[in-house]
Amino acid sequence: IDTMPSQFNDPSVYIWDMYRTKGNGLTKVEGLKLPKRRIHCADYASIRLQITMLRSTHISHFYFALEWTSVVSKENVSQVNHTVLHYYRCFLSELVRVNITPVVALWQSMAEHQGIPFALYKMGAWENLTTVQAFLEYARLCFKELGKFVNMWITMHEPPVRNLTSRAGHNLLKAHALVWHLYDREFRKSQKGIISIALHADWVEPASPFSKNDNNTSERILEFDIGRLAEPIFLSGDYPKVMREWYSRKNNHNVFDFHLPTFTKEEKHMIRGTYDFFALTHYTTELVHWEVEDLARYDHGLEVQFIMDITFLQSAHKNAVVPWGLRKTLNWVKSKYGDVPIYILANGIDDGHLEDKLRVYYMQHYINEALKATLIDGVNLHGYFAYAFTDKMDPQFGLFKYVANKYEAKDSKILYRKIIDNNGFPGVEATPVPCIEEIFECADCHFFQTRKYLLAFVAFICFIFIITVFMITYYSKKAKKRYK
Repeated sequence: IDTMPSQFNDPSVYIWDMYRTKGNGLTKVEGLKLPKRRIHCADYASIRLQITMLRSTHISHFYFALEWTSVVSKENVSQVNHTVLHYYRCFLSELVRVNITPVVALWQSMAEHQGIPFALYKMGAWENLTTVQAFLEYARLCFKELGKFVNMWITMHEPPVRNLTSRAGHNLLKAHALVWHLYDREFRKSQKGIISIALHADWVEPASPFSKNDNNTSERILEFDIGRLAEPIFLSGDYPKVMREWYSRKNNHNVFDFHLPTFTKEEKHMIRGTYDFFALTHYTTELVHWEVEDLARYDHGLEVQFIMDITFLQSAHKNAVVPWGLRKTLNWVKSKYGDVPIYILANGIDDGHLEDKLRVYYMQHYINEALKATLIDGVNLHGYFAYAFTDKMDPQFGLFKYVANKYEAKDSKILYRKIIDNNGFPGVEATPVPCIEEIFECADCHFFQTRKYLLAFVAFICFIFIITVFMITYYSKKAKKRYK
Protein backbone atom coordinates (compact mmCIF):
# COMPACT_ATOMS: atom_id res chain seq x y z
CA ILE A 1 0.00 0.00 0.00
CA ASP A 2 1.01 3.61 -0.46
CA THR A 3 1.99 4.88 3.01
CA MET A 4 2.13 8.59 2.30
CA PRO A 5 3.03 10.83 5.26
CA SER A 6 0.40 13.11 6.70
CA GLN A 7 0.42 16.73 5.70
CA PHE A 8 -0.12 17.65 9.36
CA ASN A 9 3.14 16.28 10.80
CA ASP A 10 5.01 19.57 10.73
CA PRO A 11 3.39 22.39 12.82
CA SER A 12 5.84 25.02 11.51
CA VAL A 13 4.74 28.03 9.45
CA TYR A 14 6.36 28.80 6.08
CA ILE A 15 6.19 31.76 3.72
CA TRP A 16 7.00 31.86 0.03
CA ASP A 17 10.22 33.82 -0.41
CA MET A 18 10.15 35.41 -3.87
CA TYR A 19 13.31 37.47 -3.36
CA ARG A 20 15.87 34.77 -2.64
CA THR A 21 19.05 35.17 -4.64
CA LYS A 22 19.06 31.53 -5.71
CA GLY A 23 15.58 30.90 -6.91
CA ASN A 24 12.22 30.82 -5.16
CA GLY A 25 11.46 28.66 -2.15
CA LEU A 26 9.73 28.26 1.20
CA THR A 27 11.24 29.97 4.21
CA LYS A 28 10.47 28.79 7.71
CA VAL A 29 9.15 31.44 10.11
CA GLU A 30 11.18 30.99 13.27
CA GLY A 31 9.38 30.98 16.59
CA LEU A 32 5.92 30.52 15.10
CA LYS A 33 4.07 27.21 15.45
CA LEU A 34 0.54 26.16 14.57
CA PRO A 35 -1.55 24.64 17.35
CA LYS A 36 -1.39 20.86 17.34
CA ARG A 37 -4.45 19.05 16.14
CA ARG A 38 -5.48 15.44 16.26
CA ILE A 39 -4.76 13.52 13.07
CA HIS A 40 -7.90 12.18 11.38
CA CYS A 41 -8.21 9.41 8.83
CA ALA A 42 -9.65 11.95 6.41
CA ASP A 43 -6.23 13.63 6.38
CA TYR A 44 -4.81 10.80 4.26
CA ALA A 45 -5.87 11.44 0.68
CA SER A 46 -4.04 8.30 -0.46
CA ILE A 47 -6.32 6.07 1.61
CA ARG A 48 -9.47 7.33 -0.10
CA LEU A 49 -7.93 6.76 -3.51
CA GLN A 50 -6.68 3.25 -2.71
CA ILE A 51 -9.99 2.19 -1.17
CA THR A 52 -11.86 3.46 -4.23
CA MET A 53 -9.54 1.48 -6.53
CA LEU A 54 -9.85 -1.66 -4.43
CA ARG A 55 -13.63 -1.43 -4.35
CA SER A 56 -13.67 -1.14 -8.15
CA THR A 57 -12.13 -4.63 -8.39
CA HIS A 58 -14.96 -6.14 -6.25
CA ILE A 59 -12.42 -8.13 -4.19
CA SER A 60 -13.40 -9.60 -0.82
CA HIS A 61 -9.85 -9.76 0.65
CA PHE A 62 -6.73 -7.61 0.32
CA TYR A 63 -3.21 -8.73 1.24
CA PHE A 64 -0.32 -6.40 2.05
CA ALA A 65 2.78 -6.26 4.23
CA LEU A 66 3.56 -3.76 6.96
CA GLU A 67 6.87 -1.91 6.86
CA TRP A 68 8.80 -2.85 9.97
CA THR A 69 11.32 -0.08 9.33
CA SER A 70 8.55 2.54 9.21
CA VAL A 71 6.77 1.40 12.37
CA VAL A 72 9.90 0.95 14.51
CA SER A 73 13.12 2.78 13.69
CA LYS A 74 15.37 1.20 16.34
CA GLU A 75 16.25 -2.33 17.43
CA ASN A 76 13.36 -2.31 19.94
CA VAL A 77 9.96 -0.68 20.31
CA SER A 78 11.29 2.25 22.34
CA GLN A 79 10.79 4.59 19.37
CA VAL A 80 7.49 3.87 17.65
CA ASN A 81 6.28 5.95 14.71
CA HIS A 82 2.72 6.54 15.89
CA THR A 83 1.86 8.48 12.72
CA VAL A 84 2.53 5.39 10.58
CA LEU A 85 0.61 3.19 13.02
CA HIS A 86 -2.30 5.62 12.82
CA TYR A 87 -2.14 5.44 9.03
CA TYR A 88 -2.33 1.64 9.14
CA ARG A 89 -5.26 1.79 11.56
CA CYS A 90 -7.08 4.18 9.25
CA PHE A 91 -6.40 2.06 6.18
CA LEU A 92 -7.47 -1.16 7.91
CA SER A 93 -10.62 0.40 9.37
CA GLU A 94 -11.60 1.68 5.93
CA LEU A 95 -11.07 -1.78 4.43
CA VAL A 96 -13.32 -3.32 7.07
CA ARG A 97 -15.90 -0.56 6.58
CA VAL A 98 -16.27 -1.43 2.87
CA ASN A 99 -16.37 -5.19 3.62
CA ILE A 100 -12.86 -6.00 2.39
CA THR A 101 -11.08 -8.41 4.71
CA PRO A 102 -7.44 -7.42 5.32
CA VAL A 103 -4.71 -10.07 5.31
CA VAL A 104 -1.53 -8.61 6.79
CA ALA A 105 2.12 -9.69 6.83
CA LEU A 106 4.40 -8.45 9.59
CA TRP A 107 7.59 -8.56 7.52
CA GLN A 108 8.80 -9.03 3.98
CA SER A 109 12.38 -8.92 2.74
CA MET A 110 13.17 -5.70 0.89
CA ALA A 111 16.18 -4.44 -1.03
CA GLU A 112 17.02 -1.80 1.56
CA HIS A 113 18.34 -3.39 4.77
CA GLN A 114 16.25 -6.54 4.11
CA GLY A 115 13.19 -4.67 5.43
CA ILE A 116 14.75 -4.65 8.92
CA PRO A 117 15.48 -1.57 11.08
CA PHE A 118 18.96 -0.31 10.25
CA ALA A 119 20.24 -0.78 13.81
CA LEU A 120 19.43 -4.50 13.57
CA TYR A 121 20.76 -4.72 10.04
CA LYS A 122 24.15 -3.43 11.20
CA MET A 123 24.23 -6.12 13.88
CA GLY A 124 23.81 -8.90 11.29
CA ALA A 125 20.05 -8.89 10.65
CA TRP A 126 18.69 -12.45 10.97
CA GLU A 127 22.20 -13.73 11.76
CA ASN A 128 21.82 -12.20 15.22
CA LEU A 129 19.43 -13.51 17.88
CA THR A 130 18.74 -9.89 18.83
CA THR A 131 16.65 -9.61 15.67
CA VAL A 132 14.52 -12.55 16.81
CA GLN A 133 13.64 -10.82 20.08
CA ALA A 134 13.10 -7.48 18.32
CA PHE A 135 10.72 -9.12 15.83
CA LEU A 136 8.75 -10.62 18.73
CA GLU A 137 8.36 -7.19 20.35
CA TYR A 138 7.38 -5.63 17.02
CA ALA A 139 4.78 -8.37 16.42
CA ARG A 140 3.29 -7.80 19.88
CA LEU A 141 2.96 -4.08 19.09
CA CYS A 142 1.20 -4.81 15.77
CA PHE A 143 -1.17 -7.37 17.31
CA LYS A 144 -2.05 -4.91 20.07
CA GLU A 145 -2.50 -1.83 17.88
CA LEU A 146 -3.97 -3.36 14.70
CA GLY A 147 -5.32 -6.75 15.74
CA LYS A 148 -8.94 -5.67 16.11
CA PHE A 149 -9.06 -5.05 12.34
CA VAL A 150 -7.11 -8.17 11.25
CA ASN A 151 -8.13 -11.80 11.63
CA MET A 152 -5.61 -13.31 9.21
CA TRP A 153 -1.90 -12.68 9.86
CA ILE A 154 1.30 -13.68 8.05
CA THR A 155 4.46 -13.65 10.15
CA MET A 156 6.87 -13.46 7.20
CA HIS A 157 6.23 -12.96 3.50
CA GLU A 158 8.51 -14.83 1.08
CA PRO A 159 11.68 -15.26 3.14
CA PRO A 160 14.49 -15.32 0.50
CA VAL A 161 15.46 -18.94 1.08
CA ARG A 162 18.11 -19.14 -1.66
CA ASN A 163 19.92 -16.13 -0.21
CA LEU A 164 19.63 -17.02 3.48
CA THR A 165 22.65 -18.33 5.34
CA SER A 166 22.14 -21.38 7.52
CA ARG A 167 22.23 -19.29 10.71
CA ALA A 168 19.83 -16.66 9.34
CA GLY A 169 17.31 -19.31 8.27
CA HIS A 170 17.65 -20.98 11.67
CA ASN A 171 16.87 -17.78 13.54
CA LEU A 172 14.07 -16.89 11.15
CA LEU A 173 12.31 -20.15 12.00
CA LYS A 174 12.65 -19.43 15.71
CA ALA A 175 11.25 -15.93 15.23
CA HIS A 176 8.24 -17.25 13.31
CA ALA A 177 7.52 -19.86 15.97
CA LEU A 178 7.81 -17.38 18.85
CA VAL A 179 5.43 -14.94 17.15
CA TRP A 180 2.93 -17.72 16.37
CA HIS A 181 2.92 -18.84 20.02
CA LEU A 182 2.61 -15.21 21.16
CA TYR A 183 -0.52 -14.74 19.06
CA ASP A 184 -1.91 -18.12 20.08
CA ARG A 185 -1.34 -17.44 23.76
CA GLU A 186 -2.28 -13.75 24.14
CA PHE A 187 -4.38 -12.61 21.18
CA ARG A 188 -6.15 -15.48 19.42
CA LYS A 189 -8.99 -15.79 21.94
CA SER A 190 -9.92 -12.10 21.85
CA GLN A 191 -9.20 -11.37 18.17
CA LYS A 192 -10.33 -14.75 16.80
CA GLY A 193 -7.74 -14.75 14.04
CA ILE A 194 -5.42 -17.20 12.30
CA ILE A 195 -1.70 -16.91 11.57
CA SER A 196 0.95 -18.64 9.46
CA ILE A 197 3.98 -18.01 7.21
CA ALA A 198 3.96 -17.36 3.43
CA LEU A 199 6.59 -19.27 1.41
CA HIS A 200 7.80 -18.64 -2.13
CA ALA A 201 6.85 -21.80 -4.05
CA ASP A 202 7.72 -21.77 -7.74
CA TRP A 203 7.60 -25.17 -9.40
CA VAL A 204 10.82 -27.00 -10.37
CA GLU A 205 10.43 -29.41 -13.30
CA PRO A 206 13.02 -31.96 -14.50
CA ALA A 207 14.32 -30.99 -17.94
CA SER A 208 13.92 -34.62 -19.00
CA PRO A 209 11.02 -36.44 -17.30
CA PHE A 210 12.63 -39.76 -18.30
CA SER A 211 15.93 -38.99 -16.56
CA LYS A 212 16.23 -40.34 -13.02
CA ASN A 213 19.01 -37.83 -12.28
CA ASP A 214 16.88 -34.91 -13.44
CA ASN A 215 13.93 -36.09 -11.35
CA ASN A 216 16.11 -36.46 -8.27
CA THR A 217 17.54 -33.00 -8.88
CA SER A 218 14.12 -31.34 -9.17
CA GLU A 219 12.90 -33.02 -5.98
CA ARG A 220 16.05 -31.91 -4.15
CA ILE A 221 15.59 -28.29 -5.23
CA LEU A 222 11.95 -28.32 -4.09
CA GLU A 223 13.08 -29.53 -0.67
CA PHE A 224 15.74 -26.81 -0.49
CA ASP A 225 13.39 -24.06 -1.77
CA ILE A 226 10.15 -24.94 0.03
CA GLY A 227 10.94 -27.76 2.43
CA ARG A 228 13.74 -25.89 4.21
CA LEU A 229 11.17 -23.79 6.09
CA ALA A 230 8.04 -25.89 5.52
CA GLU A 231 9.37 -29.19 6.92
CA PRO A 232 10.18 -27.80 10.39
CA ILE A 233 6.85 -25.96 10.64
CA PHE A 234 4.41 -28.38 8.99
CA LEU A 235 5.98 -31.78 9.70
CA SER A 236 8.96 -32.73 11.83
CA GLY A 237 10.28 -29.64 13.58
CA ASP A 238 13.60 -30.18 11.76
CA TYR A 239 15.09 -29.62 8.32
CA PRO A 240 14.35 -32.07 5.48
CA LYS A 241 16.41 -35.24 5.67
CA VAL A 242 17.63 -34.72 2.10
CA MET A 243 19.24 -31.41 3.13
CA ARG A 244 21.25 -32.91 5.97
CA GLU A 245 22.32 -35.86 3.81
CA TRP A 246 23.33 -33.57 0.94
CA TYR A 247 25.48 -31.28 3.07
CA SER A 248 27.00 -34.24 4.87
CA ARG A 249 28.02 -35.80 1.56
CA LYS A 250 29.44 -32.53 0.22
CA ASN A 251 31.40 -31.90 3.41
CA ASN A 252 32.79 -35.44 3.43
CA HIS A 253 34.13 -34.86 -0.07
CA ASN A 254 35.73 -31.58 1.07
CA VAL A 255 33.73 -29.67 -1.53
CA PHE A 256 32.86 -26.97 0.98
CA ASP A 257 32.34 -26.54 4.70
CA PHE A 258 28.62 -26.07 5.29
CA HIS A 259 26.67 -27.35 8.27
CA LEU A 260 23.00 -26.95 9.07
CA PRO A 261 22.51 -25.88 12.69
CA THR A 262 20.67 -28.32 14.93
CA PHE A 263 17.54 -27.66 16.93
CA THR A 264 17.24 -28.76 20.53
CA LYS A 265 14.39 -31.04 21.48
CA GLU A 266 12.59 -28.06 23.00
CA GLU A 267 13.10 -25.94 19.88
CA LYS A 268 11.72 -28.69 17.62
CA HIS A 269 8.64 -28.91 19.81
CA MET A 270 8.29 -25.11 19.73
CA ILE A 271 8.54 -24.86 15.91
CA ARG A 272 6.53 -27.89 14.86
CA GLY A 273 2.86 -27.14 14.22
CA THR A 274 3.16 -23.33 14.23
CA TYR A 275 0.65 -22.83 11.42
CA ASP A 276 -3.07 -22.48 10.83
CA PHE A 277 -2.87 -22.80 7.05
CA PHE A 278 -0.29 -23.12 4.26
CA ALA A 279 0.29 -19.80 2.47
CA LEU A 280 2.39 -19.69 -0.69
CA THR A 281 3.31 -17.39 -3.53
CA HIS A 282 3.82 -18.71 -7.06
CA TYR A 283 4.93 -16.94 -10.22
CA THR A 284 6.66 -19.29 -12.66
CA THR A 285 8.34 -22.67 -13.28
CA GLU A 286 12.02 -23.53 -13.68
CA LEU A 287 13.51 -26.47 -15.58
CA VAL A 288 16.51 -28.22 -14.01
CA HIS A 289 19.15 -30.61 -15.33
CA TRP A 290 21.84 -32.47 -13.40
CA GLU A 291 24.73 -31.85 -15.83
CA VAL A 292 26.60 -28.59 -16.43
CA GLU A 293 25.61 -26.80 -19.65
CA ASP A 294 25.73 -23.08 -18.90
CA LEU A 295 27.94 -21.91 -16.03
CA ALA A 296 26.01 -18.63 -15.79
CA ARG A 297 22.93 -20.57 -14.64
CA TYR A 298 24.63 -23.42 -12.80
CA ASP A 299 24.54 -23.75 -9.00
CA HIS A 300 27.72 -25.52 -7.88
CA GLY A 301 26.54 -25.96 -4.30
CA LEU A 302 23.38 -27.82 -5.29
CA GLU A 303 24.85 -29.28 -8.51
CA VAL A 304 21.93 -28.11 -10.61
CA GLN A 305 21.69 -26.55 -14.05
CA PHE A 306 18.75 -24.17 -14.48
CA ILE A 307 17.35 -24.17 -18.02
CA MET A 308 14.95 -21.90 -19.87
CA ASP A 309 12.65 -23.55 -22.39
CA ILE A 310 12.52 -21.21 -25.39
CA THR A 311 9.05 -22.48 -26.30
CA PHE A 312 7.56 -21.04 -23.09
CA LEU A 313 5.88 -17.66 -23.27
CA GLN A 314 8.07 -15.09 -21.50
CA SER A 315 7.54 -11.65 -20.06
CA ALA A 316 9.84 -8.66 -20.50
CA HIS A 317 11.63 -9.72 -17.29
CA LYS A 318 12.12 -13.24 -18.69
CA ASN A 319 9.51 -14.82 -16.41
CA ALA A 320 8.11 -17.92 -18.06
CA VAL A 321 4.36 -18.53 -18.32
CA VAL A 322 3.85 -22.17 -17.29
CA PRO A 323 0.31 -22.56 -15.88
CA TRP A 324 0.53 -26.30 -15.16
CA GLY A 325 3.39 -25.56 -12.75
CA LEU A 326 0.91 -24.07 -10.27
CA ARG A 327 -1.22 -27.22 -10.27
CA LYS A 328 1.86 -29.38 -9.71
CA THR A 329 2.97 -27.12 -6.86
CA LEU A 330 -0.39 -27.38 -5.11
CA ASN A 331 -0.41 -31.16 -5.47
CA TRP A 332 3.18 -31.41 -4.19
CA VAL A 333 2.25 -29.40 -1.09
CA LYS A 334 -0.75 -31.65 -0.49
CA SER A 335 1.30 -34.83 -0.91
CA LYS A 336 4.05 -33.57 1.44
CA TYR A 337 2.11 -31.78 4.17
CA GLY A 338 -1.33 -33.33 4.08
CA ASP A 339 -4.79 -31.86 3.61
CA VAL A 340 -3.86 -28.47 5.06
CA PRO A 341 -5.85 -25.37 3.96
CA ILE A 342 -3.87 -23.58 1.24
CA TYR A 343 -3.90 -19.91 0.25
CA ILE A 344 -2.20 -18.56 -2.88
CA LEU A 345 -1.27 -15.10 -1.60
CA ALA A 346 0.49 -13.85 -4.74
CA ASN A 347 0.34 -14.95 -8.36
CA GLY A 348 1.19 -12.66 -11.25
CA ILE A 349 3.56 -11.60 -14.02
CA ASP A 350 5.05 -8.37 -15.30
CA ASP A 351 3.24 -6.62 -18.13
CA GLY A 352 3.36 -2.84 -18.20
CA HIS A 353 0.82 -2.27 -20.99
CA LEU A 354 -2.73 -1.07 -20.42
CA GLU A 355 -3.79 -3.78 -22.85
CA ASP A 356 -1.80 -6.34 -20.87
CA LYS A 357 -2.63 -9.35 -23.02
CA LEU A 358 0.13 -11.45 -21.50
CA ARG A 359 -1.25 -11.01 -17.97
CA VAL A 360 -4.81 -11.68 -19.17
CA TYR A 361 -3.59 -14.94 -20.71
CA TYR A 362 -1.55 -15.68 -17.57
CA MET A 363 -4.42 -15.00 -15.18
CA GLN A 364 -6.98 -17.06 -17.08
CA HIS A 365 -4.74 -20.10 -17.38
CA TYR A 366 -3.22 -20.01 -13.89
CA ILE A 367 -6.60 -19.62 -12.21
CA ASN A 368 -7.86 -22.49 -14.37
CA GLU A 369 -5.02 -24.71 -13.16
CA ALA A 370 -5.80 -23.77 -9.54
CA LEU A 371 -9.42 -24.73 -10.25
CA LYS A 372 -8.31 -28.10 -11.64
CA ALA A 373 -6.22 -28.75 -8.54
CA THR A 374 -9.25 -28.01 -6.37
CA LEU A 375 -12.04 -29.78 -8.26
CA ILE A 376 -10.15 -32.66 -9.86
CA ASP A 377 -7.20 -33.32 -7.54
CA GLY A 378 -8.93 -32.52 -4.26
CA VAL A 379 -6.47 -29.86 -3.09
CA ASN A 380 -7.84 -27.96 -0.09
CA LEU A 381 -7.47 -24.51 -1.70
CA HIS A 382 -9.17 -21.73 0.28
CA GLY A 383 -8.11 -18.56 -1.50
CA TYR A 384 -6.38 -16.92 -4.46
CA PHE A 385 -4.83 -13.42 -4.57
CA ALA A 386 -3.73 -11.81 -7.84
CA TYR A 387 -0.42 -9.92 -7.72
CA ALA A 388 0.04 -6.98 -7.66
CA PHE A 389 -2.27 -4.09 -6.79
CA THR A 390 -0.50 -1.25 -8.67
CA ASP A 391 2.63 -0.65 -10.72
CA LYS A 392 3.81 1.95 -8.21
CA MET A 393 4.88 -0.59 -5.62
CA ASP A 394 6.09 -3.22 -8.09
CA PRO A 395 6.65 -1.85 -11.62
CA GLN A 396 4.72 -3.63 -14.40
CA PHE A 397 3.17 -6.22 -12.05
CA GLY A 398 0.11 -4.16 -11.10
CA LEU A 399 -3.51 -4.42 -12.13
CA PHE A 400 -3.39 -0.61 -12.24
CA LYS A 401 -0.84 1.29 -14.34
CA TYR A 402 0.84 4.19 -12.54
CA VAL A 403 2.16 7.19 -14.47
CA ALA A 404 2.67 10.77 -13.20
CA ASN A 405 0.65 10.29 -9.99
CA LYS A 406 -2.28 8.83 -11.90
CA TYR A 407 -3.66 5.29 -11.91
CA GLU A 408 -5.41 3.60 -14.81
CA ALA A 409 -6.96 0.15 -14.82
CA LYS A 410 -5.40 -2.45 -17.10
CA ASP A 411 -7.34 -5.08 -19.03
CA SER A 412 -6.30 -7.71 -16.48
CA LYS A 413 -8.06 -5.76 -13.71
CA ILE A 414 -11.26 -5.79 -15.79
CA LEU A 415 -10.93 -9.54 -16.30
CA TYR A 416 -10.24 -10.14 -12.59
CA ARG A 417 -13.37 -8.21 -11.66
CA LYS A 418 -15.47 -10.27 -14.09
CA ILE A 419 -14.10 -13.51 -12.63
CA ILE A 420 -15.02 -12.30 -9.13
CA ASP A 421 -18.49 -11.13 -10.21
CA ASN A 422 -19.20 -14.45 -11.95
CA ASN A 423 -17.57 -16.53 -9.22
CA GLY A 424 -15.79 -18.19 -12.13
CA PHE A 425 -14.84 -17.54 -15.71
CA PRO A 426 -17.20 -15.27 -17.67
CA GLY A 427 -18.55 -16.46 -21.00
CA VAL A 428 -16.40 -16.41 -24.10
CA GLU A 429 -18.49 -13.56 -25.49
CA ALA A 430 -17.79 -11.46 -22.41
CA THR A 431 -14.04 -11.99 -22.30
CA PRO A 432 -12.42 -13.55 -25.36
CA VAL A 433 -9.27 -15.51 -24.61
CA PRO A 434 -6.28 -13.88 -26.31
CA CYS A 435 -4.49 -16.09 -28.80
CA ILE A 436 -0.80 -16.64 -28.21
CA GLU A 437 0.09 -14.75 -31.38
CA GLU A 438 -1.78 -11.70 -30.06
CA ILE A 439 0.46 -11.61 -27.00
CA PHE A 440 3.69 -11.31 -28.94
CA GLU A 441 4.62 -7.89 -30.24
CA CYS A 442 8.05 -8.79 -31.65
CA ALA A 443 7.70 -9.79 -35.30
CA ASP A 444 10.46 -12.39 -35.08
CA CYS A 445 9.03 -13.83 -31.86
CA HIS A 446 5.60 -13.96 -33.44
CA PHE A 447 6.96 -15.72 -36.52
CA PHE A 448 8.79 -18.43 -34.59
CA GLN A 449 6.15 -18.92 -31.87
CA THR A 450 3.25 -19.36 -34.26
CA ARG A 451 5.17 -21.59 -36.70
CA LYS A 452 7.29 -23.65 -34.35
CA TYR A 453 5.69 -26.98 -35.37
CA LEU A 454 5.95 -26.12 -39.08
CA LEU A 455 9.58 -25.06 -38.61
CA ALA A 456 10.33 -28.29 -36.78
CA PHE A 457 8.80 -30.26 -39.65
CA VAL A 458 10.76 -28.27 -42.24
CA ALA A 459 13.97 -28.81 -40.25
CA PHE A 460 13.26 -32.55 -40.17
CA ILE A 461 12.68 -32.65 -43.96
CA CYS A 462 15.91 -30.70 -44.54
CA PHE A 463 17.79 -33.13 -42.35
CA ILE A 464 16.41 -36.13 -44.28
CA PHE A 465 17.24 -34.40 -47.58
CA ILE A 466 20.85 -33.74 -46.52
CA ILE A 467 21.28 -37.34 -45.36
CA THR A 468 19.77 -38.63 -48.62
CA VAL A 469 22.08 -36.47 -50.77
CA PHE A 470 25.06 -37.56 -48.71
CA MET A 471 24.19 -41.25 -49.08
CA ILE A 472 23.61 -40.92 -52.84
CA THR A 473 26.94 -39.10 -53.29
CA TYR A 474 28.80 -41.59 -51.12
CA TYR A 475 27.51 -44.71 -52.89
CA SER A 476 27.89 -43.10 -56.34
CA LYS A 477 31.59 -42.52 -55.69
CA LYS A 478 31.94 -46.01 -54.33
CA ALA A 479 30.27 -47.48 -57.44
CA LYS A 480 32.59 -45.52 -59.75
CA LYS A 481 35.67 -46.85 -57.97
CA ARG A 482 34.39 -50.40 -58.35
CA TYR A 483 34.04 -50.12 -62.18
CA LYS A 484 37.42 -48.44 -62.72
